[in-house]
Amino acid sequence: MSDNYLYFPGCNIPYRENQYELSARAVAEKLGIKLHDRPFTCCGLNTEPLDEFAALLFSARNIAVAEEEGMDLVALCNGCYKTLRVANRKLKQDEKLREEVNEKLRAIGREVKGTIEVYHLLDLISDRIKPEHIVKKISARVAPFAGCHSSRPSEYVDFGAKEKLEKIIKLAGGKVVRYRDMDKCCGAPLLALSEELGINLARQRLLSMKERNAELAVTMCPFCQVSLDGLQVKAEQEFNESYNVPSLYITQFLGLAMGIKPEKLGLKENKKDPSKVLKKAVM
Repeated sequence: MSDNYLYFPGCNIPYRENQYELSARAVAEKLGIKLHDRPFTCCGLNTEPLDEFAALLFSARNIAVAEEEGMDLVALCNGCYKTLRVANRKLKQDEKLREEVNEKLRAIGREVKGTIEVYHLLDLISDRIKPEHIVKKISARVAPFAGCHSSRPSEYVDFGAKEKLEKIIKLAGGKVVRYRDMDKCCGAPLLALSEELGINLARQRLLSMKERNAELAVTMCPFCQVSLDGLQVKAEQEFNESYNVPSLYITQFLGLAMGIKPEKLGLKENKKDPSKVLKKAVM
């Protein structure tokens, strides 16, 4: 397995969830994964419901950039991972489709040849993390939340994200908590249509976690974090409830267990303060 990857930041992480990139880079460095930067554009996810071919062109342009550099792509965002992974697989398998796409790409001097792969960072971390990397144990009841796009459509993108998320949580000392509807939508994708509906779905997930006495939620997707972290604060205010389930990115959770300083993991950027739980749980 290579040590060098092109990092695909997506749109959401740089502008709303910078702590994910901070913690991801810190953990990747510790594991010998080198993330390289290039000028990418949107993956095409939000264009897909309106124009599937246009969305494919967005992805194809980014894939072509990675091919020119001779490095595989790695994404943190589940949506970006899904969109790029599906596009890459389709372009490899369908020669006619690839030629139609390349006809458009030639206008900007680019071409997809089918020479790279697309990964989610969790996949790379799971393959490299070893017990000797863990220097602290996080003894907490943890509700994992893998998100929709890490496994659907399964024939293209499923890499066992749920199992790998749980593996890392356990390795870091956490007790995995299973809860009602843990495979359902977090609610964040609906915010553009209805904030009320998005908050309600987030509330349902959080109530399910609270029922099982979860102390932390851990996710791998910026949209899921927006829901479980940011919308948790809004839901508590709107419904006059208290869930007390701070949500961390898996890279923040693992980074703490690897002994990385909290400031390098962006913990202060989380909306729901996890310090009270972590003070008790990190040993």
